[in-house]
Amino acid sequence: MGKLKNAGKVKLLLTFEIIFFAILLTQLSCKNNITDPIETNWELLGLEGKLVNDLKLIDNYLYACAGKDGLYRLDLNYSTKEWEYLGFADSLIERGLEIGITDIISINENLIVGYSASQDLNYNGIYLSNNNGKTWQPSDSGMITNPTSQIIRLKQYSQQSDIIFATTVAHLIYKSNNAGAVWEKIYGMVGGGAVHYAVNISNKNEIWIGGETGRFSPYLLISSDDGYSWSDYIWFPENFGPYFSDNAVYDIVIHPTDENTLYFGMLGVIGKTTDKGESFQRILGWDDGIYRYWRLEMNPNNPQEIFATGYYLYRTLNGGDSWEKIKPPFFEIYALAVNWQQRILYIIASSPENGIYKMQF
Repeated sequence: MGKLKNAGKVKLLLTFEIIFFAILLTQLSCKNNITDPIETNWELLGLEGKLVNDLKLIDNYLYACAGKDGLYRLDLNYSTKEWEYLGFADSLIERGLEIGITDIISINENLIVGYSASQDLNYNGIYLSNNNGKTWQPSDSGMITNPTSQIIRLKQYSQQSDIIFATTVAHLIYKSNNAGAVWEKIYGMVGGGAVHYAVNISNKNEIWIGGETGRFSPYLLISSDDGYSWSDYIWFPENFGPYFSDNAVYDIVIHPTDENTLYFGMLGVIGKTTDKGESFQRILGWDDGIYRYWRLEMNPNNPQEIFATGYYLYRTLNGGDSWEKIKPPFFEIYALAVNWQQRILYIIASSPENGIYKMQF
């Protein structure tokens, strides 16, 4: 009887050792696929002290969505570093990421911005300019009156730019079929408890949404019919990130010719699926610390090349099998925009109040 007990203890011990070494190998595989930091030359473009949410390249202008500090634009046709202020600075809203001006797109020579503020201010969530940013008017007809002003992301169909999707803090997804003039709610309810941080659309018009639930679990949603029906929540493995189940999807990029392959920027981890969410693999871990991989940018002509923001700037040239770390001017970066033709990259540095920089690569 004693031998059987001892055999059971040995078996249990071996099981724990196997689990331990499996976890260790997983961690080592993440650490071994990344280089030592690379020193590069960065050029400061200004906007120090601004809490910039996002950067967008539109018609050779660089737009900075600077939250409560408003919207700014830099004309890249000239060497000057003078930013043009386009409005929306507001002392009434809080200072924080993804507050105030959160996103901008261009459609039919109009500019459309997303706006997020606390519900008690009852601001509009979408504003439009038809005169290149000189004046703005609300353009969120059809959105729920409160909390209409909590827009996080805007995304257009590539072939039908009049069709726009907007995701919100308040568990809602909106769609406009007429360039933002009128919106309809296509998913969610007020008080639903989830935050839709990310939205992207495949070349086959399949819409992907990512975020976190009210219990902080990361999830994905898919629609294949213009947003009128959605999949059930797609969950990530519970031990996928640095915490057991606490995480969020902050960004999504989709392979341009293989709609089954997608990448996800998350807390402390970059994930990848090659079977449309049936399974996931971690392709970059948290050995630099538990920072958010806020943004991902994929080269449309070479989808093996991807940039990611985090504590460093990260780049892969083989779809995430290995990564190089690029040392930024200040550690931890939030957003980036890439001119792939000219091979110029723009970042927001240091969480992100130390200005906007560019790098030739």
